[in-house]
Formats: sequence, structure tokens, C-alpha cells
Amino acid sequence: MVKKPLEVHNELIDDSTLVITLSGDLLGSSRGYDLQNEIREKVSGGSTKIVVDLAAIDRIDSSGVGILMAMMWSASQAGGRFILASIPPKVEKVLGIVMLLDHIDHAGSVQEALAKLDGPG
Repeated sequence: MVKKPLEVHNELIDDSTLVITLSGDLLGSSRGYDLQNEIREKVSGGSTKIVVDLAAIDRIDSSGVGILMAMMWSASQAGGRFILASIPPKVEKVLGIVMLLDHIDHAGSVQEALAKLDGPG
């Protein structure tokens, strides 16, 4: 299986809301760990409502799961919210096996996730 590099696109919706669109493979790569550090910086900078769009993620491994957990932890420690959106079935299966979806809020689409951010936490 050919590895697809992780690509990241950030869209700042307002001063505190950030949508991160990921594509490729979310693995234990230097780009994955860079993403984790970028999120810490963005949370420190005031982006405490984060939606991560996983629709274009092809594969995830245990390190990728750890990266998502670290991103969620950064947001929650800042009093923020973190929601996964558009989780592909292959990725949902992995997240279900490790029971991450029991601990991280998720939505069927980015629009649903943004609506959740505006609702009660």
C-alpha cells in the first residue's frame, strides 16, 4: 500500500473557531506530529473551537489516533471544544475499536459540527 502524505488545510471561521481539513494518511509521521504542535499553538492563540474534517483521510494508525487525542486534549485544557467531522467508514472502524468515539464528540459533516459548537457543550 502506497503511503499518501498528510495534507492539512486550515480555515479560520471566526476568532475562536477553526476548521481543519485533513487528507491522505494520518500516521506517525513528522507531518502528523507537526500538526499536533500546530494545534497547540492555535489553541494558545485563541482558537478553542476546533472541527477536524476527516472525510479525505485514507488511513489512520495508532499514532494517528494519538495525534487526534492530543489535539482534543489541547482544546479541552483551554476550555474549548473539539469535534471530528465526516469520518470515513475505515477510519470510524479504527476509532471505534479503540473506543475513541466514546470520548471525542463527532458529527456527520462539518456543518453539523459547527452547529454543535454553537450549541450546549
